[in-house]
Amino acid sequence: MKKIQLITLLVGMLAFIGSAQAIMTGGSGGSGMTIGSTGTVTGSSGTMGTYMQMPTTQQMFSYGPTTGPVMGTDISSTMPIGVGTVAMGGNMINVHVAIGQFSNPMDLYLTVYAPAIDPFNLYLIHPDGTIKPVSEGFEPWMAGVTSVDQTPVPNMPTSELTPGTYTVGLMATPTGGNTPAYYMWTTNFVVQ
Repeated sequence: MKKIQLITLLVGMLAFIGSAQAIMTGGSGGSGMTIGSTGTVTGSSGTMGTYMQMPTTQQMFSYGPTTGPVMGTDISSTMPIGVGTVAMGGNMINVHVAIGQFSNPMDLYLTVYAPAIDPFNLYLIHPDGTIKPVSEGFEPWMAGVTSVDQTPVPNMPTSELTPGTYTVGLMATPTGGNTPAYYMWTTNFVVQ
C-alpha cells in the first residue's frame, strides 16, 4: 500500500516540478521569481514552538536557487536545500540539506530531476550516496530522523553535467506511517 502511495506522490511531484520550473523561469505568463524568494504553491505556514509540525496533508513548496539552506520551524519559509555557487551563476554545485527540528521522526527522500540527462525518470539519492531511478525502488535518503544537516553532493564542478535545468527536492514523511501526508520542497539550478 505504501509503495502505491509513493508512486502516486512521485508522479504528482513530477508535474509539480514542471509547474515550479515554469514559474521560476518566468515561463507561460508567470512573472518569474527572484533568487532566494519563496514561492509557496500550496501549504500553510504553521509553527509549533521550536519544532516543525508534522504534516497532516500534502504540502508542496518551491523556491529559487540559494547557495545554502535556510533552516527554521515555519514550513512555508524554510528552504532546506542549498545548491552552492551555481545558484549565483558560479561553476560549483554543493547540495547542502538542512532542516529544523521535527516533533517526531521523519523519513526524508532526496530527489533529483535532470531532464537534460534523462527527461523520463525521477531519481532518488540513497543513503550510500548512489543515485537511482525511482523505478528501481523507494528507499529514504535518511530514515527516522528529527533533523538533518548534511551535504550529499559536495563540491561538484558544473562541467561534469550536461547544460540544462536541474531540480532537487526534499520530501519529508512521518516515519513508518502509511499516510499520504508529506512536505515537499523543491529548488533548481541551471548549468550553462
